[in-house]
Amino acid sequence: MKSNKLILAAHDFSPSSKNAIKIAADIAFQTNSKLFLYHVVSTSAFLEAEALYIYNPDDDIKKVSAWMRRAISYLKKSRSGLQITFEVDYGFLLPVLSDKIQSMSPWLSVFGVKKRTGLDKVIFGDVCTALVGKVRSPLLVVPANAKSFDVNLVAYGWDGKTAEVHQLNPIKELIGSKSNVQIKAVNVSHYDQDVEQNKSLFLGLLKKMFPNQLTGIHQILGLDKEHEFEKAIQSMKPDVLVIYARHYNIWQSVFHKRFSKYAVKYTQVPVMIVSQ
Repeated sequence: MKSNKLILAAHDFSPSSKNAIKIAADIAFQTNSKLFLYHVVSTSAFLEAEALYIYNPDDDIKKVSAWMRRAISYLKKSRSGLQITFEVDYGFLLPVLSDKIQSMSPWLSVFGVKKRTGLDKVIFGDVCTALVGKVRSPLLVVPANAKSFDVNLVAYGWDGKTAEVHQLNPIKELIGSKSNVQIKAVNVSHYDQDVEQNKSLFLGLLKKMFPNQLTGIHQILGLDKEHEFEKAIQSMKPDVLVIYARHYNIWQSVFHKRFSKYAVKYTQVPVMIVSQ
């Protein structure tokens, strides 16, 4: 794990975001990490008659900075000694946020997500799904219904393509020496040769990484991998679901669905997305 013990939490002052920064503060407190709160005042410009009016963000930056200081005071009340800093930036949300994560290289970035339904789900996306595959920092996506983060059962979506377990380094950092934790890999396949070739080595490396925890694999035979995986996670009810987001170039993306984005949409538990 990186020596930079920093957690970045994006804050837009929505209910889901406020819930997520509380969980981010708890994780930072438990892992002896610094917490960095980040807000982006979005760029806007519009035409007024024939002149172009450019929005001046200074007033909003001052206002948001005051809100951030109040949030920090609240978070520190029950977390004595927790180090928290903040920054309010200005620009186009996604590129500014992506650049900040890349430059600070936190070991974890935390986002709150609102579960959208109906037409709202079709039209609007979530910032966290747009960042999948674009930043190296592991992303923890916290649904609004998750009010605490006590990890006892971890589900890892293992695709069987390799025996590597480095994707679970953030979980190792998260649970520390806690022994009463189960790490359960979930694999859905249909007689995939890679799975059978990599299974034994994968389980050995998994146990080596988590010697004090109970590790294992839950294999499911099926063609509809997304649906079968969704059913398995709903049945297991893990405290956190870990997904490894492989990088696809523009041509590969035409033929492959990004499973991590699908998982964020349906799951009711926090999802940790680790990018390639």
